[in-house]
Amino acid sequence: MPVTLHHLELSRSERIIWLLEELNAPYEIKRYKRDPQVRLAPPELAEKHPLGKAPLLELEDGTVLAETGAIAQYLLDTFDPDHALHPAPDAPGRLKFLEWMHASEGAVFLPFLMSTYCEATGLKDSLLDQFMDGERAKAFAHIERHLSQNDYFAGEQFSAADCLMGFQLDAIAKRGGVKDGSALKAWLDRVQQRDAYQAMRKVTAED
Repeated sequence: MPVTLHHLELSRSERIIWLLEELNAPYEIKRYKRDPQVRLAPPELAEKHPLGKAPLLELEDGTVLAETGAIAQYLLDTFDPDHALHPAPDAPGRLKFLEWMHASEGAVFLPFLMSTYCEATGLKDSLLDQFMDGERAKAFAHIERHLSQNDYFAGEQFSAADCLMGFQLDAIAKRGGVKDGSALKAWLDRVQQRDAYQAMRKVTAED
């Protein structure tokens, strides 16, 4: 039976749409629009989960799961028994996979999120933003170094870690933050050609 993805426009829930498409998993989508003034999620999302954030995954029995990493892990456990998109516990690349899956919401992602918050609250070029500039540079160097040695985040095979890392890197590229000729640009070019990525973009085009 299909799961229901509660999807907020222009949000990190794009990553879960991409993963669902990669898994060829049955799903339905419920869309939410941001408040046009403050650009936050509408109160309807809080009726599904106290934090009122997307993505949320609703199961057939009504259970609602929050947190992108937890949702991704549930989908992989449920729809990827052959480990096509997540290395088995004893497989090469497992540790890389785990690190980058969690980096997408952790230390690597936080500096880019803070940049968005600083810009939205008039703190661009503040001491906080200047500090985060150094953290962003460190994150970029880490990503570039890794992708210069690996085709994908978990190694030589595409995995769910690429889906989860994709949202922020795609957004940075659209803002002109990714250099031509870089390993990151080459990775973006590869993953954006995938059928599931293209399918996700058709879904989000309706946002």
